[in-house]
Amino acid sequence: MEKDKNSEAASLREKAVEVLKAKRSTSALPGIRKTHQLHDLSNYYPITSSEADILKLLHELEVHQIEMQLQNEGLIVAKEKAEVEAEKYAELYDFAPSGYFSLSKKGKIIEINLYGSQMLGKERSCLKNSKFGFFVSNDTKPIFNHFLEKVFSNKAKECCEVTLSTNGNSPMYVQLTGSVTKNGEQCHLSGVDFTERRLAEQEIKLKTEQLIQADAEKDKFFSIIAHDLRSPFQTLLGFTRMLTENLPTLKLDEIQMISMSMGNSANKLFKLLENLLEWSQMQRGLIGFKPKSFILLNGIASVVELVREAADLKEIKISYDVPEDLRVTADAKMLDSILRNLVFNAVKFTPKGGKVLIMAKQIPEDTVEISVNDTGIGMNMQMIGHLFHLDELTTNGKGTEGEPGTGLGLIICKDFIEKHSGKLWVESKVGKGSTFYFTMKQ
Repeated sequence: MEKDKNSEAASLREKAVEVLKAKRSTSALPGIRKTHQLHDLSNYYPITSSEADILKLLHELEVHQIEMQLQNEGLIVAKEKAEVEAEKYAELYDFAPSGYFSLSKKGKIIEINLYGSQMLGKERSCLKNSKFGFFVSNDTKPIFNHFLEKVFSNKAKECCEVTLSTNGNSPMYVQLTGSVTKNGEQCHLSGVDFTERRLAEQEIKLKTEQLIQADAEKDKFFSIIAHDLRSPFQTLLGFTRMLTENLPTLKLDEIQMISMSMGNSANKLFKLLENLLEWSQMQRGLIGFKPKSFILLNGIASVVELVREAADLKEIKISYDVPEDLRVTADAKMLDSILRNLVFNAVKFTPKGGKVLIMAKQIPEDTVEISVNDTGIGMNMQMIGHLFHLDELTTNGKGTEGEPGTGLGLIICKDFIEKHSGKLWVESKVGKGSTFYFTMKQ
C-alpha cells in the first residue's frame, strides 16, 4: 500500500515538472519568467548560495502549486464520478425488486430501501428505529427471532421464510437472507416476496387433495350404485322368470302380487336412475340454472300430489302450511327435485299412520325458510354427521317398509340448494322424527 502511494506521488511530481517546463517555455506565468531570467543570468553572473537556495525554493513552490492544481482537478473528476456512481447505487438500492434492510442486534431497522418500505406497508421515515419483528406474523415470529440470533452469533449467511402481516392486508410470504457486517453491530437483510409462488403451491395442493377425494368418493359412489341397481334388477329378473316358467299354474291373486312387486322394483329403479341422471348432469355442468320468481305454494302442491300415492300406501298424512302469496326466486326444476327428494325421504322413514308437514316462512334479509318435518324414526348425531357427503353414502338406510336408499337424493338437494346460495341443515332425534330445513332467496 505504501509503495503504491509513493509511486503515485512520484508520478504526480513528474507530471507537475513537465507542466512547469511547458509553462516556462511559453512564459505563461510572471513568476516563472522571472525565475527563468534569474536562472539564465546565473550563466553570466555568479550568484551566492543563498540566492541558489531561493531559486530552488521558488522552483519547489511552483512544482508543489502545480501538484496541488493537478490533485484538485483529479479530486473534482473523482467526486463527479462518485456522485454518478452514488446516484446509480441509490437507484439500484431503492428500486431493486427486493427489500433491503440494515438491522441492529435488537432487530431495529437502521436503513431500508423503497421496496422494503412497500413490503412493510409504511413510509421509510416511519420505519426507521422500528423493530422488524413487529411486522412478522405471530406464527413465524419465533422463526425470525431464531434466524436473527444465528446471523449475529454464527457470522455467516443465514436464510429463513416468514410471513409478513401489515395493515390488515393479505399475508406476504417472504424469504429472508441475512449476514452480519464487519464490525458485528449490524446485519444486512434482503427480503424476496414469493407470495405468488406459495399461493400457487397451496392451490395445487388443494386441487390435488380435492381430486384425490373426488376420485375416492366416485369409487365409493359407483360401488354403492352397482349394489343398489343389482338388487331391484335381481327382483325383476326373478319375478320375470317365475312368470315365464309358472304362468299356467299361477292363480290370479299370485300374478297380481308378482306384478305389484315388479312394479315396485321398476319404480325404485326409475327413482334411482332419475337421481343418477340429475347428479351426472349436475357434475358435468349440463343442467341449466334459470332462477325466476314464482309462488312457492304452487311448486309444493305439485310435489305433494306426486308423493301422495306412496304416502297413502303407508297411511301417512301429508299437509303443508305455506302463505299463499309467498314467493321465491329459484330454478323451478331444481326446487322441484329438492322438495321431491326431501318429501319422499320423509315418507320413507315414517312408519304407518305418521305425519309429514311442509312449512315455509319469510325470514330476514329477503330469505325464505322451507322445512319438511316428519314423525319418523329419526337419527342420532353420528348418522346426521354422515349426511350430505358423497363418500358417506350408505346402503343400510332402508325405510320403515324396507324401502332401499343410498342418500344420493340428499347430495343432490345440497348441491342444488348451494347453487341457489342457500343453506341446508337438519334437526333430528331418534324416535322423534326429523326436520330438514333449507333457504331460498325471495
